[in-house]
Amino acid sequence: MKTKYTSFKQFLTLSAMIIFAVLSACDDEDPPLPDNVVQFESKALAFDADENTMTVNVSLSRAVNQDTDITILTTFTGLTYDEEVSTLPESSDNSLTVTIPKGASQGSFDIAKKEGVLLDGDETISFVVSNVGAGLVLGHRSTLVISFSEILAVQGSMDPNVGGQLQPNKVFIDLSASRQTSFNRGDWDLAFYAAEGHFDVLLNSSSSMMARALDKADLNAVTAADTIGWSLQLSTDAVFAAITADPVPAWVSNAAAWIDAPSGDMTATAIAEISMDAVQNKVYIVNRGKNPDGTQRGWKKMRVLRNGNNYTLQHADITSTSFTTVEITRDTDYLFNFVKFESGAVEIEPKKDKWDIAFTVFTNTTPAGPGLVVPYVFNDVVIQNRYATETAEILVSNGGSYDDFDESDLANVTFSTSQVNIGSKWRSGGGPGSGPALKEDRFYLVKDADGNIYKLKFTALTQNGERGRPKIHYSLIRKA
Repeated sequence: MKTKYTSFKQFLTLSAMIIFAVLSACDDEDPPLPDNVVQFESKALAFDADENTMTVNVSLSRAVNQDTDITILTTFTGLTYDEEVSTLPESSDNSLTVTIPKGASQGSFDIAKKEGVLLDGDETISFVVSNVGAGLVLGHRSTLVISFSEILAVQGSMDPNVGGQLQPNKVFIDLSASRQTSFNRGDWDLAFYAAEGHFDVLLNSSSSMMARALDKADLNAVTAADTIGWSLQLSTDAVFAAITADPVPAWVSNAAAWIDAPSGDMTATAIAEISMDAVQNKVYIVNRGKNPDGTQRGWKKMRVLRNGNNYTLQHADITSTSFTTVEITRDTDYLFNFVKFESGAVEIEPKKDKWDIAFTVFTNTTPAGPGLVVPYVFNDVVIQNRYATETAEILVSNGGSYDDFDESDLANVTFSTSQVNIGSKWRSGGGPGSGPALKEDRFYLVKDADGNIYKLKFTALTQNGERGRPKIHYSLIRKA
């Protein structure tokens, strides 16, 4: 009798054999493309007192085939332009122009507060998209109001800028501020835990990174001979190939330890906690995984040491006889401090209390046989902030209804701190021969760092047939 694991293995074997599928259904005339909608990411944003600059994005439904100018009208209330605030591009005659580059689906402009300016908090700036040019239409978020006092969003809708089919962006969402912040998910390698008293390092899960320790503590003593055969093991592609083999190689059972625990458990990371005893901090061989376009990011050897309250990273190419040193200063305003091997310290996440959930590609685990779980890359994953965010899933079949659910229904809700409590459960499919689909039988509750509780539903997984174009809607049901 076939077990569910045998079926899964057959599914993986079939998946590995499918390189591409060509769908052809040619008519005499291609159907007209849907409207290319221009709009802001939200209708209202707060310019926080501790911010000096803010970037405002203008998004399109799809990329433009030529450089496209968009005119935005500006109204400053309680502010004098160029004395208290400025914009880039500059505002002239109460308008500014944003250029969407050819091949892009987003443009942006910056707002800056002048140094030393003190504001009362009742000042606002209004931006209205007024001229979008041929082939574009205005969306329902064509007006944006920037306030200089803290806002608490009561409800909102958002199109997280995941970036389409390749999902190149990791998008951080702050529900109470109606704000999203996106970074290219290939722009970092290592995340250094910033919480006081902790010395832990994470891999870039969105690039399918993997790490494996050597029994050596001298980076220069490590050569290519130490990694013979590892190219056939230390990657998610290698694991995928191995579990379709018969028999499955014994090393596969170790593969889940080469990634960070998907739950976010900081005691179960691929890189062991950094010890005060330097000799205990071993050299790791790191496969940096893939860029969003599928190209390989290469391999490194690396070692991390404590430097007082901070970290020291040593890294080099595997065949190198010298190494680069990067000092990482702990900044506790953030949950993690990030490093990219080529460029050193980089900013990737908003401050730890300035986001709730994030859309990303993610290295999770999946069953591959009795008692066996292996690393597996998932798209369309929603993780939650490990600093203080909690979430709960509400199934409609259990009597829940998004529209009817309110504060009185919270009594029987159990919240979770697992970063993958939402994970990929909000959608189904997406594997070979299985198109992704939105699950409409559930919604979620999100409790933010301040204690505000929102109900959240996913209203789209794709737009115009393109994956990586989600939509969400959310409403405040308990104010902290």
